[in-house]
Amino acid sequence: MKGASVSPSSDVLAGFAEYLARVRGQSARTVAAYLRDATAFADYLERQRLKLPAGLTRARCGLYLVERTAPGKRKASEAAPLSSRSAARAASALAALGRYFVFTGELSENPLEGFKPPKFSRGLPPYFSSEEMRALVCCYDDEQNAAGLRNAAILHLLYASGLRVGECAGLSLGSVELQSRTLHVTGKGNRQRVVPFGEHAAAALERYLSRGRLKLAGPNSGMALWLNQRGGPLTARSIERLLDSAVLRAGLLKPASPHKLRHACATHLLEGGADVRTVQELLGHQSLNTTQVYTQVTRTRLREVYEQTHPRAAKPDSKR
Repeated sequence: MKGASVSPSSDVLAGFAEYLARVRGQSARTVAAYLRDATAFADYLERQRLKLPAGLTRARCGLYLVERTAPGKRKASEAAPLSSRSAARAASALAALGRYFVFTGELSENPLEGFKPPKFSRGLPPYFSSEEMRALVCCYDDEQNAAGLRNAAILHLLYASGLRVGECAGLSLGSVELQSRTLHVTGKGNRQRVVPFGEHAAAALERYLSRGRLKLAGPNSGMALWLNQRGGPLTARSIERLLDSAVLRAGLLKPASPHKLRHACATHLLEGGADVRTVQELLGHQSLNTTQVYTQVTRTRLREVYEQTHPRAAKPDSKR
């Protein structure tokens, strides 16, 4: 890359629009559509505290489009979800944005040449295999600095325990019992529950507590388990940003918010033979109906695996 990164300002987007019209000869309608897509992506980067053109990577654009096509509620500040057709257009717009930065000399090559939007299955929470989750939660395991040790512990614990992000952010030193590998959690409606976690999470927590938190601690740390670089309590939003970075670090093109780790924890427990009421208690669901969605995911996954592996699962040949 040549030169310094520039912020996603109106000047950059205006230059992109002029490039499309004058250099590429695009119609006014196409220019307007591509400009909307580029603006939405620039806003997304702003929320991630990133800049153009540095944030214009294949992995980040793929994750952005997966998030834009995923079902579910959105914050008022976020753009509306994209249809498959609109996602394909957005992919073309981002590839054109890459060509624009090559044209201006700010990129030496277009990282999005031939880029296509990842496919996303609607209707059910995204399925994460155990291999994908291993890649995600272990992506900071080699880090030895305080923030890396903290990030590794958070990822391991979220997947191991199925905590809500607010529950995780609210943990105190007194919430953790390493010897018994349990957490004392305050959930929705101020309901208390005890949540177990496994040896991998315990090891990551022990490393963070013995080597990471001591370096981060300051006058404002109090009893908060997770600390930021200034020594204050880590917020739920900071944990969400950590997941945004972790999916890229792990090379996954799936929306992996803290709640998706909660999905994965529940789904893999059920696949491993846990009963629904045990998972309900672990996750802190007041109603069993809330937990039932995960049984639907496992049944769907079971059908997919069966049809892919059983020799007589395929549709019979009409000639036989």
